Amino acid sequence: MILVDDGSPDNCGSMCEEYAKENGGLSSARNAGLDVATGKYVICIDSDDFWDDNSALENIHKNLIETNADLLVFPAKRYYESDGRYTNILTEDVDRNKIIDTDTEKSIRYLLENNIYRAAAWNKVIRKYLIEEHNMRFKEGYLSEDMDWCGDLLMYSKRFDFYEKPFYCYRQQRQGSITVGKNEKLVSDKLYMCKKGYQQALEMTNKSKADLLASYYAYEYAVLLGVSSGINNKLLLKEIKELNVLLNYDISNKVKKVNKLKKVLGYRLTRKALCFFVRIKK
Repeated sequence: MILVDDGSPDNCGSMCEEYAKENGGLSSARNAGLDVATGKYVICIDSDDFWDDNSALENIHKNLIETNADLLVFPAKRYYESDGRYTNILTEDVDRNKIIDTDTEKSIRYLLENNIYRAAAWNKVIRKYLIEEHNMRFKEGYLSEDMDWCGDLLMYSKRFDFYEKPFYCYRQQRQGSITVGKNEKLVSDKLYMCKKGYQQALEMTNKSKADLLASYYAYEYAVLLGVSSGINNKLLLKEIKELNVLLNYDISNKVKKVNKLKKVLGYRLTRKALCFFVRIKK
């Protein structure tokens, strides 16, 4: 919204000041939205991205009426601005019946096995009460701020749902986007989130749920290895290597492959292979 004070005498200038908010980053912006949201569910969209289906929310609403889920996940597409190209982020066939299973742990296991549940705030519809009940807010000052947010949601939610059509368009490599040119900060923050989440899992008394949470962070750790190319900070690289125990929590079929690769090639070559894969994928 753009508010322009044209010098009129009706206090519009003071109204603009009242509504104005300083730029505090993505986490701050999302938190400001959560503070004033009044709906039954919350959905996020990042400023770089867009939706390309006007009926998506109506159809998601129908799903949620049917299941009364705490959290609904949906797939997305990558949009490459340079050539107008799209690719699907989630390519596997998804059995929604296994996600809406009332056995929470079975549902979570299926989501993790098939890499459906990932650290992204923008591909989820979340019951607002869940956020309020646990006083959930995004950590300010961090990149990958949605990693622990999504980890907590995974543990707090009792019922899950899935909407199969990818309508969210995730814009790639746009100049001026939040993560462009901030690789060491991104890697450092991802590492912090993975260490924090793994410690959280170790402290849980419910062993099966602890393994599920650690498996969620194991996938994010594999992503961290892939984006760590070009990092020269020896201390940071040492800390990343020390956390590779996370790969043993390999419920995810992709983490299974990385873990097998590590057992054959060792940690160093596995990290190099993942970095190479991420580079050519771009």
